[in-house]
Amino acid sequence: MAFTDSIKNYFKETGSISRRRFKKFVLAAPFWILIISIGLIAAGLIRYNTIRNYTYDRKTAGIWAQDGTLDFRHVSVFSRGARESGSFSPSIYVDTNISLGRTDILDIRKSLQDIADSALPGNKKTGLNEDGTPRGWEDCFSTFMDMTFTYSSDEVMQPVTVDTEVVAVEGNYRAFHPFTYMSGGFLPETCVDTDQIVINDVLAWKLFSSYDVTGKVLEAYGRRFTIIGVVAERTDSLNRSVGSMKPRAYIYFRTLESIMLSPDKPEMLNITTYEAMLPELVKGVARADIINALPNYNAADPKLYVVSNTDRYSVLSVWDFMMPLGETQTMLDGYEFPYWERAAQLVTMHLYVDIILVSLGGALLLIGVVTSVLRWKKIEIEPVKEEVEEASDTVSS
Repeated sequence: MAFTDSIKNYFKETGSISRRRFKKFVLAAPFWILIISIGLIAAGLIRYNTIRNYTYDRKTAGIWAQDGTLDFRHVSVFSRGARESGSFSPSIYVDTNISLGRTDILDIRKSLQDIADSALPGNKKTGLNEDGTPRGWEDCFSTFMDMTFTYSSDEVMQPVTVDTEVVAVEGNYRAFHPFTYMSGGFLPETCVDTDQIVINDVLAWKLFSSYDVTGKVLEAYGRRFTIIGVVAERTDSLNRSVGSMKPRAYIYFRTLESIMLSPDKPEMLNITTYEAMLPELVKGVARADIINALPNYNAADPKLYVVSNTDRYSVLSVWDFMMPLGETQTMLDGYEFPYWERAAQLVTMHLYVDIILVSLGGALLLIGVVTSVLRWKKIEIEPVKEEVEEASDTVSS
């Protein structure tokens, strides 16, 4: 019996200790809720402000507006083409509903120039420049495909070949996509030599194990390209995950046209990305102006994807991109995005997670504050209650 009683007493005492510990934990719950909420909010805000800097080319509108006299907005338009045999064939213009061609760009520029002229009344000259380029604002367009470049010279035992992503550009491309230059510079906006090429540091190292390679010559499709610059692209984890560290080269759009199009292949090249830096008198109107300038754009069933890069990382823009979940991604099926846009979309997804973290932290913070107040009031009430009970017992006795 004594043994049985000792076991019962042990479990009774253990249970009493456990109950007291559990009670203390419950009473301390508001403190832990506050700690967790502050941690979630801090983690979300720190991540948000860190990740949004991963795509620095999205800040170019701020550079244009530094004098403070007029705001600018950076807007991108993405279209779809068709490739005959995978990434080593160009994106070909399909139709006016889903593709953009060189003639479309001229029409878009004319429409946008009229808007820019009204926003820049101080300009003595109006209309497009004589060569058809914008006046008082900037734009560029590009497409991309894979090519195999070969380097051969007396310095190497045998030719070196590297499969490379080629971005064909026209317009003021470097104003929208600032680079770090390892050597040389970028393609001049006004084409002087159609056989000039700029390569990234990855391709330079693969071919030459050096970045000081301006003046060297690469070959592709029977043409000889002279390297005029080596650029470094973003190396953070998000950009690497979308291909920023691939071998990459930049040539003129018209050069790609001359290589890929011939009299027996009269198709136009599809412009996968058109970008404009427009003056903006009213916030958000530049995006609407570009939409109105696009051929056959139907807002109810858009065949071209238009995005405002200037504020795409604001909370509202991130939420609009992600919600309802999966809707935007379904809409974007069939598009081939350049690596910098894929990076921007990935950043947006990460920022959405940060918004959820901060929102959850805010909700927990509210719960923690409320439970703390209730707990504090309970601690104040209990001594008064005990005094009343003691007084009542004294009167009764």
